[in-house]
Amino acid sequence: MFAAAALLTACGNKEYLKDIKAADYVTLGEYTGIEASAKEPVVEDGMVDLYIEMYIKPAYTTTEEVTDRAVETGDTVNIDYTGYIDGEVFDGGSATGASLTIGSKRFIAGFEDGLIGAEIGENVTLNLNFPDPYDPNPDLSGVPVVFEVKVNSIGKQIVPELTEDFVKSLNIEGVGTEKELRDYLYDNFYQSAVQTYENEIESTLTTAVMANCTFKKAPKKMEERFAKNIEDGMSAQAAVQQMTLVQYMKTYYNLDEETYKKQFAEDAAELAQQYIMYQAIADAEGLNPTEEEIQEEIAFRVENSHYESEDEYRKNSDIEMLREQLMRNKVMSFLKEKGKIETIAADEGQENQE
Repeated sequence: MFAAAALLTACGNKEYLKDIKAADYVTLGEYTGIEASAKEPVVEDGMVDLYIEMYIKPAYTTTEEVTDRAVETGDTVNIDYTGYIDGEVFDGGSATGASLTIGSKRFIAGFEDGLIGAEIGENVTLNLNFPDPYDPNPDLSGVPVVFEVKVNSIGKQIVPELTEDFVKSLNIEGVGTEKELRDYLYDNFYQSAVQTYENEIESTLTTAVMANCTFKKAPKKMEERFAKNIEDGMSAQAAVQQMTLVQYMKTYYNLDEETYKKQFAEDAAELAQQYIMYQAIADAEGLNPTEEEIQEEIAFRVENSHYESEDEYRKNSDIEMLREQLMRNKVMSFLKEKGKIETIAADEGQENQE
């Protein structure tokens, strides 16, 4: 479940594949001629336009203060409001200095439309009803409500156009025109689709090959190493959201600490068996990476990362795990070459779903 979160970071005193004989822990079954299929990688129509409209333009949209007209659809207004039910102020129905974009449908029906035409400083009375049903608070479903609203200010959103100057301001290497931006986004979406395709094929092959094998339990230290890598990976994702791991796992997966640690351990045990299986195939087929291949990969990573030197990379990275990952990649290439891989046409997949 969380195996993909494993990070390539250094943290010592663990058991690696080099420390064991893989054949002592797995008896290989058939691993050539394995069938796997996945839908061809495609970029759906409109994906690039959607990304531009939903992510790029909003990120660079500015608000310009308006002082010479009333509220219009699309404006962002600053308001104070108080809600009354049966003449009494109700909890959660009041705010000061609230920002609201007219047309966003953030508030109940009639609230935003009721502010259209209001002037700055004007007080507006809105006689409305909560929707029925009203999921946020079922007790308010269909209940009449009166909002007293004061318009403090009006702002007009200035949405950028894809001019050459704007595109250049995005600071994307090699991108200076609208066409180049669209091509860049398309290529990124396509590469993501290719990766999804490859992941599905590789997952199917791995599952099938494992089903043909007989395993002994992996060494405890190896399982602990993979569990720590998974935890480090998930912690890094949590840090991006400015959360602790406990907060992140509860928010996004609804798992408490005891449950997610148990899941990490289960995933790590399976991951350890996978890598032992890969290693046994690599040993049988002569697929272990050479020192030259490892050195080439390190040089590539240093060139395409924030590391200033190879020494810095080696100091902060787990080179043995890198070796294992390169071995795994060579084994997966071998399995795909020797397997029966079917690419399902995109339209065929849609027909099957229908």
